[in-house]
Amino acid sequence: MSARELTAVATDGVTLAGSLWLPDERPPRALVLMQPGSGPSDRDNDVLFPPIREALLAVGIAVTSFDKRGVGASGGSWLTADIERQAGDLTAALSVARGELPGTPAGLFGHSQGGWVVLAAAAPSHAEFVITNSGPGVTPRTQEAFATRGHLAALGLELEREVEAAATFDELAFTLSDGTPFAEASEWMADPSRRRALDDLAAANAFVPTTRELWDFAATIVDFDPADALRGIRVPLLGLFGGADDIVPVDESADRFAELVPPEFLSLAVLAGGDHRLQLPGTETFVPGYLDALISFVLTHTH
Repeated sequence: MSARELTAVATDGVTLAGSLWLPDERPPRALVLMQPGSGPSDRDNDVLFPPIREALLAVGIAVTSFDKRGVGASGGSWLTADIERQAGDLTAALSVARGELPGTPAGLFGHSQGGWVVLAAAAPSHAEFVITNSGPGVTPRTQEAFATRGHLAALGLELEREVEAAATFDELAFTLSDGTPFAEASEWMADPSRRRALDDLAAANAFVPTTRELWDFAATIVDFDPADALRGIRVPLLGLFGGADDIVPVDESADRFAELVPPEFLSLAVLAGGDHRLQLPGTETFVPGYLDALISFVLTHTH
């Protein structure tokens, strides 16, 4: 295995930094660009990507991934990049990586929020296959509401408090959607009548933007709907989900994939016991069958 450092220039001039890992087998059998999840994620997506990358390299598949804006060696700020802009960054990155491996079939892998990104980038990047890894088939608002309710229930609160906190979250999400400025939202959150509910949301690790930058960013993505991108898929798509994922509504997402993606292009796998990272909960061990499903899909569709 060897690695090369890459740079790509986004449409607005921001420079993105990444790496291209090459397998010992030459030429590579395929190229996979891995898009990380939410927040300030780097090319390794914390510790998630390296073991997946190693498994792909072991069977002759090259891998590339880039630091998000403002992370690692990349310029700009991830807080300025909504789903569509991230898709543009990914398209620029894939073009550069393809230039290093002309003629190699190339596709996209997106984890979590990266699942929305790779769906949005599938057509403009001319990817030859797409993989979503715990990628929601619903909007961020729906996904966060699902996660918040599950985490609130796990706290064991009195029912009245649980309902109050869930309703407060819903009101906050609608406030994001309707363009309410951060200053006004801050006053809303500072109301003493909401203090208990907001404390319970914090205990449930709910997504509550508490800075102007995070509020403005959340407002740009909260209503992103992957429906049009799913309808437009015209290359093989693998949707991978963990049966024990408490962050993404798996059944609703899988149903939406099945409803919107032309059936001749779609493969779905819900792996029993897998969490949001397709690992056994509380461990860093991938659920049985996960890496096999991923590798088989790539090799089947790039033969």
